[in-house]
Amino acid sequence: MKTLGLIVFAVLWTWVARAQLDHILAPVPVELAEAKPAQMAAGPAGSVPAAQSLRVFTSDDLLTELQTQLASYFGLKGDLKLSLNRAWNPIQAPGKDFNFTVTDYPPEGITGSFALKFKIEAAGAEVGEWQVQVRAQLWQSVWVSQGRLERGQALDKTMLNAEKIDVLREKQTYLSDETDPDGYDVAQGIGPGLPIAKQDVVERPVIHRGDVVDVIASQGMLDIHMKALALEDGGLNGLIKMRNLDSTKQFSAQIINENQVKVHF
Repeated sequence: MKTLGLIVFAVLWTWVARAQLDHILAPVPVELAEAKPAQMAAGPAGSVPAAQSLRVFTSDDLLTELQTQLASYFGLKGDLKLSLNRAWNPIQAPGKDFNFTVTDYPPEGITGSFALKFKIEAAGAEVGEWQVQVRAQLWQSVWVSQGRLERGQALDKTMLNAEKIDVLREKQTYLSDETDPDGYDVAQGIGPGLPIAKQDVVERPVIHRGDVVDVIASQGMLDIHMKALALEDGGLNGLIKMRNLDSTKQFSAQIINENQVKVHF
């Protein structure tokens, strides 16, 4: 009996071992064998993976676009510099380029701080629309006094330096270094090292009230010359009131030089 039991055990163990070996060596089902390659495939031949076709729009991109469009819209001179009041979270969108458009400009123009709206489009679809609050600086080259300037003093370039300042810091209009200062007089005292505001100076008159000057009246190819009396002071290229010496009729004329004014009909 003991020998018979050993024989039965050996037969059963051989059968179980063979069944396990057959299971291990069985071919993998077709649907499972194909699943792994399908998950790893990058797409049709020649296509770019989706992650590589996305472009990131950063805060630097945003500020560059805002500065360019605002400067163009308002016709600004100088260098406009913007900064965001809050951090901008970069966005991703498909396609190579973004189409950026300011949709709501500040109604009072460029000031030290303002809000505006814009939208971004990519791949022919709108990505979104945002409103941001920004701080602004507008750097322009203006005339700055070297020393103290007294009221009534005639300006000239030897008294001034051209320097860049943030013209938005003060609500003033300054005398640009593109303007020839030789045609201005000091209207009120100006301390040393201060930018020259337009309210600080007056255009130097080249014709004074009571001067009798030549008037050139032009109509087409015809010029008529006469004499007239200046009723007010005026600077070069400015308009002043005149009175005809013969008819006493008043009119406005543009100053050409200290001896002539011109009227167009």
